[in-house]
Amino acid sequence: MHWISYIFPKRLLRTSTIFNKDIRVLEEYGKPKLLVNGSRQSGEYVKKLWSKAISAFGLTPSSAPLSILVFGVAGGDVIYLFRELYPSAYITGVDIDQTMIDIGKTYFGLDTLKNVSFVVKDARIFTKAKDQKHRYNIVILDIFNGWSVPDFVFEDEFLDNLKQLLKPQGQLFINYIGEKEYQKKSDVFYEKLCHRFPRVLDKVVYLNRFFSAS
Repeated sequence: MHWISYIFPKRLLRTSTIFNKDIRVLEEYGKPKLLVNGSRQSGEYVKKLWSKAISAFGLTPSSAPLSILVFGVAGGDVIYLFRELYPSAYITGVDIDQTMIDIGKTYFGLDTLKNVSFVVKDARIFTKAKDQKHRYNIVILDIFNGWSVPDFVFEDEFLDNLKQLLKPQGQLFINYIGEKEYQKKSDVFYEKLCHRFPRVLDKVVYLNRFFSAS
């Protein structure tokens, strides 16, 4: 990393795909940061969001060989945080965009992590696949399209399919938006989760609202 990034952010990459029109990797304060359609998808701010949510939900470290599924790879902040919590876990990252996975490997070191694999697939297709027999201890939904959450995340069928991916006593964690038009929508989203899970917690962190369902 170059010292100049402590004064002026340095652009490492700018590209686009059919899924994301504007993808940028910047070096800022000596560390990479990922912007997608103008929204921060990885970096210190995103780590702080998830760290506060993890603390609020009372997650504690464990050496158990858990199976974890992450929807939305980006720069892998979520993968790194849950790897620290559960060092023996096997983690599967799912992303619709191969370029995002490549960026995570090239600029954020995801290719150096052990027991981590990646699948390039639409989350809707992955969750409803008839041959999807694997079940997970933890499922994490961290899908954004720039500043917005895709509409399908709100759909009943998708939420039902997410629940089916969990093992008994499994936990679902969701990063949602809690501001502007999403404030009321997040309340409805909370009710949808309560209809499906006996225990639902939520935590507002800055402009985001996190949910834990089990």
